[in-house]
This record gives sequence, structure tokens and C-alpha cells, in this order.
Amino acid sequence: MMQSSTSDWLNTSQPCYEDTPISLPGWRFKRLIHSNSHSTITLVQNKNYQLAVIKQFHYDVNLLSDSQIQDFIEAVDRIRAIKNPKFIRIDNAGLYKGTFYLLMEYLPSPNLAETLLHNPTLSIKQRLDWFRDITLCLQSLHDAGLLHRDLKPSNIMFRDEELILVDCGIENQWLINAGYISEGEVHCTPSYVSPEHAAGEVCTVQSDIYSLGIILYELITFYKPFEAGTSLDLIKQHALAKVPLLPTAFEPLQDSLECMLAKHPDDRYRNIQTFLWDFDERRRRLNNLNT
Repeated sequence: MMQSSTSDWLNTSQPCYEDTPISLPGWRFKRLIHSNSHSTITLVQNKNYQLAVIKQFHYDVNLLSDSQIQDFIEAVDRIRAIKNPKFIRIDNAGLYKGTFYLLMEYLPSPNLAETLLHNPTLSIKQRLDWFRDITLCLQSLHDAGLLHRDLKPSNIMFRDEELILVDCGIENQWLINAGYISEGEVHCTPSYVSPEHAAGEVCTVQSDIYSLGIILYELITFYKPFEAGTSLDLIKQHALAKVPLLPTAFEPLQDSLECMLAKHPDDRYRNIQTFLWDFDERRRRLNNLNT
């Protein structure tokens, strides 16, 4: 794993922790992609017309201790050390003018949510292959000692025709470690959130496995397992509603799905590898897969 020191990353001539996009040397601002209270994401271009994405975090590093800064550096190092090619590439990261940033590859293609919406005739083989790719990406993240905390199809993109996991969980992990937010304040998407995450409890590997189970159901059926008119009612369904049945042709996967979507984390798979062993065996029992 690559090593960094705090001094290697510092370039703090002036604070820039508001939502004004930073301008890294050699990169020109093209357009704003997304902004919220924690970060801003912009599209940039260099002199060779190469496009990239800058994600900057809105926190004044002058208020942080050296250990908190080092936490961020080490989290990024763990991400950059991941060798899975289906994980977004981080080309550079550090501190510039008082703000943390990530410089990442730009993936212009539609995300998985958009792809499913506009391609209802995708073969089940393709969809289950994608699901396995997502699972392997998540395993790489867990092996690096990180959690995702907001796994969903809109956080999954494509590089050419390869599926790529684009959100690496650095931001939430660091915000918690630095004391800016608690586990209960971590952003989550109601359709994919685990019951314990929605309740403000500590997230674990099993919380990500729950979100992965929602994605499995959606990839098979093109629908989410739980639907409601409000976010609060949807969260109640995650906590109380029974797991819906898969179509008959996918019955071998039902027990696996119910284990992933168990209401209590202790009743889910203990890790991704254990799930994959079970999933691969059950998938072999499926009949009449389209090609």
C-alpha cells in the first residue's frame, strides 16, 4: 500500500472550504456536476483535453487535528491501493488551499439505474453478471476496511461496457471519524437503506449486504422490493415488511435474498465471500437463463 505523510499533502495557502469549486493546477473548470452541504463535484479538463472529476469536501482543515487529517489520507490510500479494475480510478488526492479533494476519472455513460429504466429487455444473464461484478467491487471495499453506506444503482456507472462502482465511502467514514457527523446523520437513500442505518445505529458490513440485496431484487424484477408514498413509510417497510417473493423461475435465490434482507444484521451473511459462495451455487440451479 502506498504511504503518504501529512506534509506531503499540505498546500494550505488559504482556506477554501466553502462550496466554491477549487481550481487545481493544470485543470480548467468545465461545469458543476453536483453539490451538497458536504462536497462539490465538478467536471474539469486539462491542456490535452482529458476530462476528469474533482470532488472537494467543505471542511476547514485548520480546525482539524493532525490525526484527523491523517485519517483522511489513510482512507484515500486504502482506496487507491484497491486493484479491482471495476472500481473508479482515483488519479490524485490531497489538500489544496485548505480543502480536501479527490481527482477521479470521468465516466460519462449512464448509470445502472438509468440503464435498467431504459432497457427492460436486458437478459437475466447480463443482469446477474452485473450483480456479481457489483458484489466483487463491494468485497474489495470491505477488504480495504471501508464501508459504502449508500450502495444503489445510481452510484454504479460504466467504463465502456464494464460496470464501475463510483462511490467509495471515504467521505462518510472520514466525517464520522472526524466527529463532524454521527452514524445516524450519514446520508442514505430510503429505497436502499438497512433498518439499522435508518434507525441511526452503527453501520456494518451487513448494512451494505442489505443494500446489495435490494439491488439483487431490482435487477431480477426491475422493481424495488419495498415501495411507499413517503420516505418514513418506506423506512417502516424496511423494518417491518416481509421480503417479497421472487418470480417462480428464481426460486433458488429466494432464501439467499431473505438472508440478505433479514431485519437484524446478525441474521444476514457474515461477509461478502460467504454470500458469494451461496449465490454462485444457487445461480447454477437456475433454469432457462436468457443469453
